[in-house]
Amino acid sequence: MKAKLHPYCRKYVLLTMSSLLLRVYGVIYRLFLLRCFGAEPFGLLGMIFPFYRLLSLLITMGLPTAFVRLIAIEKAKKNTAWILQSKKTVFTFVAVTAFLVSCLLFLFATPLGSLLYNDLRTGPLLKYYALALNLHCLCLVYRGYFHGLDRIAPLAFADLIETLGETTFILLFLFSRPCPRLSVEAAGLILAKGYLLGEATCLGALFLYDRSRVRPVLTNTAPQAASGRKLLPLLCSSFPLMAQQLVLSLARIAESILLPKLLTKGGLTPTQIAHNLGEYWEMAMPLLLFPLILFSPVSTLILPATARATVKNNLPVYFQKLRWLLRGALLYSLGVSFLLLKFAKPLSLLLYETTAATRYLPFLLPALPFMIMNNLLTPVAEGLGKQVFLLRATLVLIFIKTGVMAAFVPLPAFGLAGAAWALTISQALLFCLLLKETFYTVVPNTKWFFLFKSKFFHLPKL
Repeated sequence: MKAKLHPYCRKYVLLTMSSLLLRVYGVIYRLFLLRCFGAEPFGLLGMIFPFYRLLSLLITMGLPTAFVRLIAIEKAKKNTAWILQSKKTVFTFVAVTAFLVSCLLFLFATPLGSLLYNDLRTGPLLKYYALALNLHCLCLVYRGYFHGLDRIAPLAFADLIETLGETTFILLFLFSRPCPRLSVEAAGLILAKGYLLGEATCLGALFLYDRSRVRPVLTNTAPQAASGRKLLPLLCSSFPLMAQQLVLSLARIAESILLPKLLTKGGLTPTQIAHNLGEYWEMAMPLLLFPLILFSPVSTLILPATARATVKNNLPVYFQKLRWLLRGALLYSLGVSFLLLKFAKPLSLLLYETTAATRYLPFLLPALPFMIMNNLLTPVAEGLGKQVFLLRATLVLIFIKTGVMAAFVPLPAFGLAGAAWALTISQALLFCLLLKETFYTVVPNTKWFFLFKSKFFHLPKL
């Protein structure tokens, strides 16, 4: 048993340590750049980035996530020839689509920036992001490819390599030209160039890893071509994933527009709205999301493991192990919630020099156990091929979350606490839906108290 768990523990530690290192380094690096360039260049990039992410989502069409499951299945069947063929097909499809979109974005960057953001300074920045778009989409496909093959090292170090490439360019520029503070336009261009170089560095590293470590192994084990799935079925399985991610992306944009309008109905001024949203989004939410960092690596390992268990027909045994994992996640989340609630004020003073974030934590912390367990159950549903279910569940929950916010946020007694309750309610409902679609569907005899030993729910005999 220990021999079987040892590779997973090693992969978990690798993903966790790289994520923590990147998080700490990212905070220090961002503070340094803010002091060098000021906040306004980051504001320009912040306007562009949601549109850039939306384009990358439309180009890849959910293929990286669908690719993970199908590669894991074919790897379990030892059909490595299909893996090589489908990799070439998917890469060609994404590369051609990304090239066409990036060309259009580059050519019409200036009028598009003026139309979308009413700021001509965004036009030159969009050109650099157009060049980075092709590289970013190929990096996403590479990550899905390595994820399906259960190659964790490139997943763990891809973001670190990207950040290192970006940092190297910007630091070399800063230290080679000791000059007065740059203008906003010049600083924005330097940041955009750094991002472009970071994406190029990441893609180059993933390409070299594939050529030196992965492709020779697959080629040696697949001397002859084997039949497998074509691109059309792969696209059909990826469309629900693309639609789900697209809906989530649009929902985040809609929420950023809806909340200020709801707070205005509650009688708040624009200054008060900006202040409250800053406290909610930039202070309270990071405190809630930070505990998820320990379980994000586990969710990375779950998707291909679920696909392999489906092929090998040992899902009941696999779900028994998941049950222990969910028990640990529940206990961990309850303990962290208690600690955050108890030490919220000193922690908030240490991080933000104010206790403003603590007023939202009592309404946000009930969502933490559900968020952590949903983070584990979502890749299980993806590994089982339930993409259509995830899309439907996402649409229902966004509708419920929006309804709760619209009902409570305008009330002066609630305000943004109503948004916190909407998040908690939607996460609790998502957990119930995921539980029904995974455990209760695959293992029909599962009891409602499946996370605990059944003897705790038996009445003693008199």
